[in-house]
Amino acid sequence: MTLIYTIPFPNHLFKNDIAADTDNQSEKEYKDRPVSPFENSIDKDEFVGLFAAIDIEGLEEKENEVCIYVAEENKEEAELFIIEICEQHQTTYSISELENKNWNEKWESSFQPILIDDFAYVRATFHAANPEVKHEIIIEPKMSFGTGHHPTTSQMIQNMRLLDFKDKTVLDCGSGTGILAILAEKLGAKNCIALDNDEWCYQNCIENIELNNSESIQPEIGDLEQVTGKTFDIVLANIHRNFLVEHMHTLASILTPNGKLIVSGFYSEDVKLVSDKALDCNLIANYHTTQHNWDCIVFQKTEKQ
Repeated sequence: MTLIYTIPFPNHLFKNDIAADTDNQSEKEYKDRPVSPFENSIDKDEFVGLFAAIDIEGLEEKENEVCIYVAEENKEEAELFIIEICEQHQTTYSISELENKNWNEKWESSFQPILIDDFAYVRATFHAANPEVKHEIIIEPKMSFGTGHHPTTSQMIQNMRLLDFKDKTVLDCGSGTGILAILAEKLGAKNCIALDNDEWCYQNCIENIELNNSESIQPEIGDLEQVTGKTFDIVLANIHRNFLVEHMHTLASILTPNGKLIVSGFYSEDVKLVSDKALDCNLIANYHTTQHNWDCIVFQKTEKQ
């Protein structure tokens, strides 16, 4: 028997801890703003990622809650972990039973492929192929972020089609499933590093690289120090706002002259903060898209004036 732990997303995940009025927002204001109980707060995707340490059969993320599927024999250990997370983030959980059903069947029925025009088709192994699109990507997402369903990932994919990847060196920073690195290779990148600091994501990325027969992607686990001394023509960073603000200088420093940086993972209210920080690092915005209050910006490195 399988147990389903249904956990509502904590209220603080639905709030943006940057003030709504960003007309005079600056990095100093960002750092000096009042500290909330969740100053080290995380977004929905990171909250879901907290459950990666549990031995689970599956995970289903919904609009307002996440469902964790746990085998009955793993109940005791999993429940202690779930209780701890819920207490830390001031949320609750409920338990129900999934009897005589195969988790894979439930997962397959709920996971739908993603079609982005005739450009990209993201599917799982149990979906039929689509020969009508230019680029097909096979993903077994498990608990890693990056299936194409989220507005940030879909915008990253849409904006990647605007760039020339042929023979380019690429860094996918916070690679999750590896979906963006895989697409970069399909677009002609000569080599790509898929970097993530999460072991689950790292292993899932390796699996997806194999599923797509990718040969020029190097998965690595760790932070930006892993690529110290390297430079890239294109950097992909679909990560939360705090990371982008804190590490913008490093992301800019590893770009080649006129290199491109595509960023997403932040709300529309944060565009000015992210853009101002990028400008301080000699990064000029070339493209900007928004979808369901999530934004994506393509920056280009310029010569220091």
